[in-house]
Amino acid sequence: MSSRTVNLALLAILTVDALSGVGSFLAGTPDQGWILWVHRIGGFTLLPLLVWKAVIAVRSYRKRGLSTATVLSGMLGVVFIASLLFGILWSTSGAPGAEVPVLGSLTGLGVHVALAFALLPLFLVHVVLRWRQMRLRRPDFASRRAALRYLALSAAGLAAWRASEAGSAVAGWSGTSRRYTGSREAASFQGNLFPATNWLTDLVPQIDPVTWRLRIYGAVPRETVIGWDELRAYPSSTSRAVLDCTGGWYTEQDWSGVPLSVVLERAGVDPAARSVVVCSATGYRRRYPLDEAGRLLLGTGVAGEPLAPGHGAPVRLIAPGRRGYDWVKWVVAVEVSDAPGWLQSPLPLQ
Repeated sequence: MSSRTVNLALLAILTVDALSGVGSFLAGTPDQGWILWVHRIGGFTLLPLLVWKAVIAVRSYRKRGLSTATVLSGMLGVVFIASLLFGILWSTSGAPGAEVPVLGSLTGLGVHVALAFALLPLFLVHVVLRWRQMRLRRPDFASRRAALRYLALSAAGLAAWRASEAGSAVAGWSGTSRRYTGSREAASFQGNLFPATNWLTDLVPQIDPVTWRLRIYGAVPRETVIGWDELRAYPSSTSRAVLDCTGGWYTEQDWSGVPLSVVLERAGVDPAARSVVVCSATGYRRRYPLDEAGRLLLGTGVAGEPLAPGHGAPVRLIAPGRRGYDWVKWVVAVEVSDAPGWLQSPLPLQ
């Protein structure tokens, strides 16, 4: 392929991979697993393109020498290859984690994602600098030749991905035991032994159950405050559910607590209410449709043990079928709202 064709193919596939990568964080049920398939196929599709791109990069360096543009391209290439390598290792034999300032302890998947985010500004600058040379035309993406080209690349990526899965199975590598989201199992049915990870810079608050209060407000006839003893007096329920963290691990546990719908009945709900916002002591908050309240649990225990502080004690939200960022820790308030349940950013921003 020509230099221009290779660059356009990289632009298209990296765009699809970036979008599917973000989409993979939103996948909470197996029927959404196709998003992860697209991401993996895209990643393996990049491998043959790297060979052509390496030839282009060497030719460009010989022509231009050391310059700001070539240094930027070199940095882009290093971060890109590192991110791709961590992604492939995570999906096969496993990739090492790392301690990163501000972000804390990351799994191999977390390193892959962090490198991908670091790649984004470098990639955008590179595209802007090369935009005039690319001169996008409709036949580049909407022609029979383009369709055949991308079909062939996708087929190669699909074949490489399936080969890696088969090779991992033959070698007995840990990648074969991943969940459909790519997460690896961690301490299922072992109580508080699963990892304690927080959202970005959130610190673990030490909340005394004696002084803990749950405030229910908003679209309710009367604002209600529930204490620890009162919450524990409600009939307890147990729910077996998978907590799947976007950091790359999952754990299946038997969670115990009080259904959110029970405490909402205690406060009453206005007829116009459509959603609830569950708030953490750290300020973190997520919104849910009101009709989900019956299966959301104000969790107080796991596998017969009280929750540990790092896991959200004294109360965390148990949200079956949702990814870990929707399992709000250290719950101290519930806002009943007349806004629709989808009215929030797909991924947390706070």
